[in-house]
Amino acid sequence: MRRSSLRRFTNHSPLGMLAYSSAVAVFSLAVLAEYLHVRRLRVAGRLAFGPGALPRPWTRTLPLIRPACLALCTWGVLTLLRLVDAPADSGATTGRGEPTRLVFVVDLSPSMYLQDAGPEGSQTRRDRMRDVVDSILARVSGNLRFGVIGFYTESLPVVMEARDPELVRNVLNGLPLTYAMPLGQTDLGQALNAAVKLVAGYPEGSTRLIVLTDGDSVNLVPISARPQSVKEVLLLGIGNPHKGTYIDGHQSRQEGDTLQAVAAALSGTYADVNDKHVPTTALGDLVVTAPLPDGALSASALAVLAVVLGAGVYALLPVALQYLGTDWISRDNFSKAEARNGAGLKS
Repeated sequence: MRRSSLRRFTNHSPLGMLAYSSAVAVFSLAVLAEYLHVRRLRVAGRLAFGPGALPRPWTRTLPLIRPACLALCTWGVLTLLRLVDAPADSGATTGRGEPTRLVFVVDLSPSMYLQDAGPEGSQTRRDRMRDVVDSILARVSGNLRFGVIGFYTESLPVVMEARDPELVRNVLNGLPLTYAMPLGQTDLGQALNAAVKLVAGYPEGSTRLIVLTDGDSVNLVPISARPQSVKEVLLLGIGNPHKGTYIDGHQSRQEGDTLQAVAAALSGTYADVNDKHVPTTALGDLVVTAPLPDGALSASALAVLAVVLGAGVYALLPVALQYLGTDWISRDNFSKAEARNGAGLKS
């Protein structure tokens, strides 16, 4: 957050003005309290500070140092509260400020357990799918809502409108969703039609669909047109696209031609991610690049510094006053000093 952001939090937002005004008010009240305290000390000056009735010269700054510490703490705490409650001002959103729905449509069929995926072909397709999703989640940011729709013989909405991407990772980390579906063969066309229907009611242009599958399916039924709610469709192919692995009476491999056809029907994009991840450019405005720092402290860093500095100095002042505040020696300290001097003379 740059200097302009700091000015926004201190001058141009209601809560920013509240932090600034509260700090000024605390400073003023503390100065008034210090003034009354100084007047009372004058009455007992000789008792507190000795025959001169005055403390050491440096203590004359305390009526300003203590109020300044309290004002710093007040401004810092209120500013931090403002920053915590502030909504995200960057990231993927729709034109009306509607959050972007990032919905993963994932293949849960038995063929996804075949081991021919990854750069070395040693991963199962399901594990590779989890790595690809994790790579996407690590790069996207902004005002996002996450969803997962699993499919096999039918489609099943698992997570929708989630704010925490960890819920997506949990679904792909061995959750046995396959047992919730009837046995049979994968029907990719029916599954995608059902997934599209599930997100059709979202606001226009608010949804991105990312489909992860090996394309191994029965004959495709006609694919429904992409609804207005879906802004972009990305089909990601998993599994070896050249060499098949035997399962259920046939050779299963990544069906690139099938996925190309489905992507075209949905006006989307197909990419083979079996041995490489999705390019960052393909994620579009879901990826928010943080601006380079300009050397200035952020508003949060300044607020933390204000709280630490104000509270630290305020806490150390009583210790400094105890040992460095006056030349007057109390009776107990005088007795200890006499004892030390006597011990020195005897030796």
